Amino acid sequence: MDLTKLALIAPVSLCGSYIQNVTGFGYGIFVMIFFPLLLQYTEANILSTMLGGFSSLGIVLQMRHKIHWKNLIAPLIGCLVATYAAVNFIKGKANDTLTLLLGVVLFCLSLYFFFFSGKVRFRPTWYAGLLAGALGGVMSGMFSMGGPPMVIYFLQSEDDSDTYLATISAYFVCSTIVSVTYKVMAGFLTANACYAFVAGALGLAGGVLLGKRTRKKVQPAMVRKLVYGFMALSGLLYIVTALVR
Repeated sequence: MDLTKLALIAPVSLCGSYIQNVTGFGYGIFVMIFFPLLLQYTEANILSTMLGGFSSLGIVLQMRHKIHWKNLIAPLIGCLVATYAAVNFIKGKANDTLTLLLGVVLFCLSLYFFFFSGKVRFRPTWYAGLLAGALGGVMSGMFSMGGPPMVIYFLQSEDDSDTYLATISAYFVCSTIVSVTYKVMAGFLTANACYAFVAGALGLAGGVLLGKRTRKKVQPAMVRKLVYGFMALSGLLYIVTALVR
């Protein structure tokens, strides 16, 4: 793997990890803006998935007694089926096609976060969990960013903030295991992705430490808006670049 590209993986992962620790979300969304520029799309996809799982594992180990295990069943069933379908859908697709789809998703997500975040309401039934898990599985399998549907669902189904954080983190760890397994079977894990994982893990750890030290000194809302704006611009760039090619 090109050493220059490898050297860029760590700071990208650090920034994504920092955003995750300050705002509570966003690692996969942020790194998938950059990873496809440094690796083949499928390599970037599995790299983001593996690193994102580790970012949630620490929370699970600290808050395991708060996890609402029963509330994980329906979402994980939906995730199990949908992720398999999504991974098989993108397997063998051209890199430009996948980056075009990524651009569309990034742009649409930025619009959602800007204008509709926190405004979606529904009854947290088992079939809502199944649907959220299926949507999250599709987005995780195709774009390594299955968080938004799950945030919406768990915010509605968990009243206590600690239980919410522990439960959604447990979901992300479990869904990462599912997603990585399917992606390894599909051939997404390469030597380049393994090298990049080492660099990304170092950046991930640095972002956690930096986030802990500065969390109280920054305004999460401002960071979120900057990320949303960057998502929109990056999404448009991916779309235009893919169409021109």
